Amino acid sequence: MKSFTLSLFTIYLLSCSVTKTHKTQSKNSVDKTEQEVKVFFNSYAEDLRENRRESIANLYDTAGYYRMGNGNKSFISFEDGKKRYLTNWTAPKSFEWKDISVEVISPTAAVVTALFDWQASTGEKSTLSYTGFLVKKSDKWRIRVEDESLNPAGYSVKAISGSRSVPGPYKYLLTAQPGASIAAHLHSSAMQIKVVSGRKYIIMGNLDSSKVQRFDAGSSFVIPANTWHLEWWEEETVEDIEIIAPFKTQRATPSTPRKTE
Repeated sequence: MKSFTLSLFTIYLLSCSVTKTHKTQSKNSVDKTEQEVKVFFNSYAEDLRENRRESIANLYDTAGYYRMGNGNKSFISFEDGKKRYLTNWTAPKSFEWKDISVEVISPTAAVVTALFDWQASTGEKSTLSYTGFLVKKSDKWRIRVEDESLNPAGYSVKAISGSRSVPGPYKYLLTAQPGASIAAHLHSSAMQIKVVSGRKYIIMGNLDSSKVQRFDAGSSFVIPANTWHLEWWEEETVEDIEIIAPFKTQRATPSTPRKTE
């Protein structure tokens, strides 16, 4: 009986060792795949900046790929994709990935989500979201699905602390792109704003007679509760905003009174 008990204990220890080894190998495999994919995207960015048209075309699956974005879906053959890059594509003036995340599905498949800054050859800047599904074939990573979507609002919000639906202070960063604007609206709570970088234009109060105010980087101001205002940006601008949640936002309509009571 003692010998039998020792044997069971030995088998248990061996099984634990095998499980631990398997987990270590799995983690190492995931880390290796993630690193390969990140190297792929670093190379992708460099090809875009250096206008390496053929290199970019060769990043896609030779069986073709699905192009998504802004409510559209189309299947692009490898040949058509290559023709587009070689003849009808214009390289950006600048390009930069931001906040890349890699989700490893298997050693030969991965999903990548990110943002990227794109400056067109004309100088126009925009920030887009990116989602890609990559497959590994013949020891090379290829893009099988790609989604590039522009935020139609022209600005994005990132929470710092709190929540807009939970009572208490809610703090967030707003990043506005050049040309972005928000039509007349009001909030049920006062809003404290600090312009971290860039420049903000705003009209507050009586929308028919109030003058435009400009706030440069380093400026701070308050939009009182229930005050009509409209705002816009002519360059990329980052704002640090704090408001007491929960709050309501009302949009102006043609029948809305134009004057803050």
